[in-house]
Amino acid sequence: MARGTAALQAQDRVTALRWLERAHRLVPRDPNTTLALASACLGSAPERAAELFTGITEKHDVRQAWLGLAAARHRLGEVDAAAEALATVLSRFAFVPESVALAERIGGTHGWCGLRSDGTLEVRAGSPRLSLDGQPISGTALPHGWARARTIEVRLGGSHLLGSPIQVTAIRRLAGCAEVWDGGLRGWAWHPNDPDTAPELTLTYVDGLTQMLVASDPVALPDTGPLARPRSFGLAPDQLLAAAGPIHVRGPDGKDMLGSPLNPFADGLTHVTAALRIGQVYPASRTTPAASAEPARGESVSSTALRADAPAPVRPVGADGKRRPATVVIPVHDGGPVVLACLASVLASLPPDSRVLVIDDGSSDPALIAALDELARQRKITLQRQERPRGFPASANAGIQAAKSRDVVLLNSDTLVPPGWLERLRDAAYSGPDIGTVTPLSNDATILSYPGPAGSNPRPDQATTDRLDRLAARANGAAIVDIPVGVGFCLYLRRDCLNVTGMFRSDVFAQGYGEENDLCLRARRLGWRNVALTGLFVGHVGGASFGGGATHLRRRNGRLIEQLHPGHHALIDHFLAADALADSRRRIDLLDWKQRGRSWQQAAILITHASGGGVERRILQAVRAHADAGRRPIILRPAEAADGISAIAVHDGLADNLPNLVFSVERELPHLLRLLRAAKAACIEAHHLADYPPAIYDLIARLGLPYDVHIHDYAWFCPRISLVAAQDRYCGEPDLRDCETCVTDNGHFLKEDIGVAALRHRSAEFLRQAERVVVPADDVGLRIRRHFSTLSPVTIPHEDDTAVVRPPVVGRNKSPARRNGRPSVCVVGAIGVHKGYDVLLACARDAERRNLDLEFVIVGHTIDDNRLMNTGRVFVTGQFDPDEAVDLVVAQHASLGFVPSICPETWCLGLGDLWRAGLRVAAFEIGAPAERIRRTGRGIILPLGLSANAINNALVAAIRAGRH
Repeated sequence: MARGTAALQAQDRVTALRWLERAHRLVPRDPNTTLALASACLGSAPERAAELFTGITEKHDVRQAWLGLAAARHRLGEVDAAAEALATVLSRFAFVPESVALAERIGGTHGWCGLRSDGTLEVRAGSPRLSLDGQPISGTALPHGWARARTIEVRLGGSHLLGSPIQVTAIRRLAGCAEVWDGGLRGWAWHPNDPDTAPELTLTYVDGLTQMLVASDPVALPDTGPLARPRSFGLAPDQLLAAAGPIHVRGPDGKDMLGSPLNPFADGLTHVTAALRIGQVYPASRTTPAASAEPARGESVSSTALRADAPAPVRPVGADGKRRPATVVIPVHDGGPVVLACLASVLASLPPDSRVLVIDDGSSDPALIAALDELARQRKITLQRQERPRGFPASANAGIQAAKSRDVVLLNSDTLVPPGWLERLRDAAYSGPDIGTVTPLSNDATILSYPGPAGSNPRPDQATTDRLDRLAARANGAAIVDIPVGVGFCLYLRRDCLNVTGMFRSDVFAQGYGEENDLCLRARRLGWRNVALTGLFVGHVGGASFGGGATHLRRRNGRLIEQLHPGHHALIDHFLAADALADSRRRIDLLDWKQRGRSWQQAAILITHASGGGVERRILQAVRAHADAGRRPIILRPAEAADGISAIAVHDGLADNLPNLVFSVERELPHLLRLLRAAKAACIEAHHLADYPPAIYDLIARLGLPYDVHIHDYAWFCPRISLVAAQDRYCGEPDLRDCETCVTDNGHFLKEDIGVAALRHRSAEFLRQAERVVVPADDVGLRIRRHFSTLSPVTIPHEDDTAVVRPPVVGRNKSPARRNGRPSVCVVGAIGVHKGYDVLLACARDAERRNLDLEFVIVGHTIDDNRLMNTGRVFVTGQFDPDEAVDLVVAQHASLGFVPSICPETWCLGLGDLWRAGLRVAAFEIGAPAERIRRTGRGIILPLGLSANAINNALVAAIRAGRH
């Protein structure tokens, strides 16, 4: 990205776009790169800019993105959309002079307003009426204390100016995190919507003392959002004004920042207590009774930390066996519709003896506040408000105390619960005398996530939550699995467990993350079990509770957990490695799989690898073809079981969202056979078997179905797969003895240790029994018959070359890439050794050495991009999606295509992409590309083994010939 930014500063927009597009393809999820590319596109490609800016604003509230979106919409003539984006900037961000020109162009006719960092209003209109939180004010200088206000309204003639109401809470929002460090405190903070202002922080001690602190020193931190400008702060122990108690660190709005309150003195005090206790066990004075060199009977001496893996009592401390009703405690801090959806789902399925207690943790959303008041008025919920946000642990503690003698279910306000959820949780909690906590499965629940790991699953709506819960209930019923800790998004806590374990340590964990781990580990030490109810699924929106500081708070609290419970991380890692929930997840997926299969009369099984590329594109085509023919497409891929043993994964070809259908080859082949037989498969397509253990052949034989074999490479007779031998050159397909020597000397790429003779013998038998052996080109068929003489392969091209035509419209979102006036040669794909990497490197160096009128552009990526680009004659765009390949090739304005593969490719999808982009193509006299060029006449064929000098001469000649 640095080269693109430098090019922008030098006013070289063509070069800037080229490099920024590459950077975006290398890190497509990096918002800073996307923002730079969007800004570069504003002048020449406003639609592309609008698309990119929109993507950023959907995930990040960044002033530059909103301003860019407003400018792009304005350039496109989308007046209302431009005004809407500008209004967001003016209302949610501190006003800066750079916004004036755009504001005048978009909102100058009707007037606009903004708020400067110093509390001065910027108003461009006649004589508007001003109000601060509903109270009229005069003049544009706001009164003292304005930073704690919520909104400013600026009206003219009864209508809001563009930018009004101004959201003071958004502009003064503080991001950051504080932590105890070496007996003092440190942290970082900034105002994301007013980054030019250094945050003024107030430290409040337990005795009422206050201390001012300014976060002023810029600091580079990861995971703080795009264009973040955090500033650090810190106080050594001797700079603190007191020597005991927690300290609140608050921003100008009076709210605790993440990590606050914190107690720099707690660690020292607990160790003092421990030291005094040791002194009592080993008394030094004769006046104290029975001094001894050993601890008194029953005494033990340890640190204040509780080992996570320490043995627990045989019977839980404090268990009384009394079954209690439950109170659902829901801490809420803003959240609007998400919170109301959660409450609606809870109230729709609440047992008669249960209650809902909402702890409003200082919400500022007027609509939500009113909605909660109405629910309380209707007596559907009990509402308890906290004047300022105190964080999840403190809010949960307030709920636990308010619930008195009842059990408690802690429920995040961004969850969705299914019917009967609470009764099932309570039944699980009392299914054993020693069960202290119960947690259900969810899409986003750390160690209890389903179907895939946390962060990989889509957010469900209520209908999806209910459907997944029905599947979980049918698959797992009331089954429970012991887990090291519960998860706080939905955590059932028995009161007799709470009575002895205590509440959350809000003074340690501040706003949250890890507080439930601490409580559950304390419960474990007292003999209580934490369990997962695998027959219950609760939806969880999750994700953005603490904005850009979430990652830092999580890390901070993770360190605290390990200090308080040494071995905690190892305990969790061991649980994940053992994957005790694998069977539970798979039972749900199996039930879902069977239900999906009911609408199909028969199925087709496609066996392939998991490496993507051209094979994957063929698989997708086959999936569509089978589905259109009324056959359920089932895909098998090689995988690993949880214990690292080879496995086979089963996928739904139309909706690949059942990741738990993974079967160990050693132990579960019969289970896999039953699953596939039950699917009523009619046929098998074997596309790739090289990455499987040999048992795949046994599986196919035992299924007893007719099968076709589709040839995509030469793994059937060459353990090196691509027919490339030493010196990275085409081997020439020598006799068996030389092949064995090649593999011995150079190794192979198969997942099993098998000799060439044995491989060919097995392949010959397997291919002989196939209904058809399908090859994409005649050249492939000739090579197959050379090694398996009894076969008669059927040639079915992957695409119809005669139907390839250049699209009439060039991709509108792409920028030209031609540099220095030189004609360029375009290569498409993922370029490794067998795809001609060394050929390209040699050609680029030769072009530079001889100063040829020639350069190369690779639409895709290579095994070493930098080495190529350092020649000064190669540009690499980065990875792309198949459906954008042609547009991306067209955008390079190349004069010729090139397929530099040194092995006999079986097809080469990149060749078709180059043709569709309107280019003639050069390729070596080997494999399917040469056959296709010869048949269509759309290019030139070069002798294999040609020197870089000769290749470049031929390419230059072909380019010149194409101009005439």
